[in-house]
Parts: sequence; C-alpha cells; structure tokens
Amino acid sequence: MLLGILGGIFFMPISLNAAVVFLVSTGLLLVAEMVWTGEIYMRRTPMDLWVAGFAVLAALSLWTSAYAAEGLYNYIHLMGLYILVYLLITQTVRTKREGRLIVIAILASAAVVCIWGLLQYHAGMDVTAERWVDGDQFPELKKRVFSTLGNPNVLAAFLVMVVGLASGWSLDTHEWKRKGALIFVSALAVLCILLTYSRGAWLSLGAMALMMAAVWRHWNWRVLLAVAAVLVILLAAMHEAFLARLLSIREMFNSADSSVALRWALWESTLAMIGEHPWIGLGWGSYRFVYPEYDFFVQNESVIIYHGHNTLLSLAAEIGIPGALCFAVAWGLAVIRSLHAMKYSLRSSKGFNLGVALAMSGMAAFSLTDHVLFNIQVTAIFWTLLALTVSLPAIGPYARNRTWFYKKFRGLAGVFRSR
Repeated sequence: MLLGILGGIFFMPISLNAAVVFLVSTGLLLVAEMVWTGEIYMRRTPMDLWVAGFAVLAALSLWTSAYAAEGLYNYIHLMGLYILVYLLITQTVRTKREGRLIVIAILASAAVVCIWGLLQYHAGMDVTAERWVDGDQFPELKKRVFSTLGNPNVLAAFLVMVVGLASGWSLDTHEWKRKGALIFVSALAVLCILLTYSRGAWLSLGAMALMMAAVWRHWNWRVLLAVAAVLVILLAAMHEAFLARLLSIREMFNSADSSVALRWALWESTLAMIGEHPWIGLGWGSYRFVYPEYDFFVQNESVIIYHGHNTLLSLAAEIGIPGALCFAVAWGLAVIRSLHAMKYSLRSSKGFNLGVALAMSGMAAFSLTDHVLFNIQVTAIFWTLLALTVSLPAIGPYARNRTWFYKKFRGLAGVFRSR
C-alpha cells in the first residue's frame, strides 16, 4: 500500500495522470483487502468531522447552484481525489518512518520540478504572451519559471510547502548526507520561488522565517551566519527586474499596480457574493460562471476569472461560510498539532514536525493574496500534509488512545475456505 501512495505523491507535481493511476490503484487494493479478509478496520482522527463537514457542505452547495452539472463534474474529480488522498494517508501511515517517507517523496519530486524549471529559465522562455505580469510596470520581466505546473503562482505555492518541509527538517537532523540533501532541495526551491516572481510567495517565505524564529529554540550560530551570508549574496546579485518586483511589494495598497487593483476588486466582488449567499454559497466550482454578475472591474467577457485570489473567500463564495469554516478549522488544527508535536517530541523529531507546521502556515500566508488551492496537484499535496498531521503517533496534549471503526463480516477468504 505504502509504495502506491509514495508513487502517487512523487508523481503528483510531475504528472497528474500517473499520480491518479497510483492512488486509485492503491485505493482499490485497500478495498479489495477489506472484501477479501471480511474486516473493515478504519482509524478515526480528530480531523474527520471537519473534513466530512467540508465535503458534505460542498456537495450541498450544488443543490441550489445554477451550474450544478459543471459543479458536480468538478466535485467528483477534485473532492474525490482529495478525500482519497486523505483516507489513504490516515488509514495506512502508522509510524514516523512512513511519515518521513511521504515527505521524502514530496521533496524528491520537488527536486525534479525545480531542475526542470531552472532549465526552462536557462532556455529563456518568454512568457510575455501569457499576461502573467503587467508589462507596463515591469518591462524588464520577460521570464517567469512555471516548470511542470503550468503557472508561476501555482509552482510557487507548491514550493512554499517544500521550503517549509526541507528547511524545518534540516534544522534538527544530524546525518550529514540527509542534512545536505535537505539544504540542497530547500535552496533549489527558494531559487525557483524567486524566479517565479510571485510576490505572494516571497511574502510567505518571510512569514515562515518569522515563525521559525519565534518557535525554534535550538539555533546554531553557524546556521545564522550562513543565512546572513546567503542574503547578502542574493542582494548583491539581484537582477533589475527582480529588484523592481521586490520593491513593488511596498505598493500593495496602491491601486496603480494593476495586479493589486485586480485583487482588491475581486475581493470586493467575492464579499458581495458571500453577502448574498452566506450559508450554502453559489455552488462548488461555479465562481467562474457567476463572477460576470458581480464584475465591476474587468468588464470583459472574454476574460475568465476562476477564483477570488483568496482561498477562504473563494471557498465561502462557492460553498458558504459554514463550509469554509470547516476547512479553516481543519487547516488550523493541522498547524496546531504539528507545533504541539514539535514541542513534546524527542529532539530528533522536532525539526520534522516544525517543517510540516511551516509548510501549512506558509500556505496560509500565501492564501491571503491568492487561491493557492485552486490547482488540483498542489491541493493534493496540501491534503497529504493535512492528513499526515493526524496520522502520525500523537504526543503531548493529543496523546490519547486512538479510536477505530471495526466491522467483521464474511469475506471472500472465508467463503473459499468453507468450500
């Protein structure tokens, strides 16, 4: 089972089709095992209620949706994959070793994605035609890394999680080969994030750095010196386009920046949607169809707006405030459990747990300015980490006895034995 999950996680950012084959096959094997043995043996977690609430309320939002058919198709494919990932992780991952193998699969995949992205950048792919950047404001910015994920912001969202995982884990591992590999992957991911020119991702890196400084109690002066040296080198080597993009962060409240102006307009439109449909939303997957009714900024029917550039606002608009709250609670619970695990675990496990907390928190920071969970591949990785926080052995305040659902029936093995 674990090999199938590892294959699915590794291929998720690289090839969605390959990842789905691995994960669906593993899910079918799990069901087949239950049918054969006649035993349904499932673990319950503290997150199940919130995940179930999110899934059920998202389904109910389709009931009154004007675009129920499109939404149902989207729901089956997206929510089906996310719940499959969640169940596979929570039902099969039992030990710290298995949890670490899951993270290693993510980091190995990230290395491939980063190398491919750097090759793209070196080849000089001009993305001006994609209209990802305001050409008038940033005339020098012609190249943005997007690698296998098709969009710079989507790639940046994935790599924000990778930086959190790798940098956190590297702080507290004493195996030099592993530490070197973690630092290498983290450096690759940071470099690619810089080359995505995603300002939201840059701010997320800053938020993760502040969080790391606040919660980590075992700093080494060598680490701090190395980080300071890297920052000095980066500042000295900044390209003009990069420096202009970085300094533009100061204009986050300036409507002269077209990207900022668009976000403020989308947030206003999204809040209007929520105000008119607070409880059950406009329907899962319906934002792109409904937005023209609330559009006062773009005023161009040929431009499709898929989301509100804020994760929780976009979810609340589509499935209602209660559904978005269920998801937010599950997200917050994942961060809290990771931080508690870091606090109460042995020294050798503190960095790993910090890495998971950083990954989830970095995504929370990024979600304020973009719908980071719009892409199915990135969201599947997010759900992997979400499930990982409740599948590993709990310690500290969460070290309670696990609860299980167990049902015995006459499986196929029993039928054949009785003949």
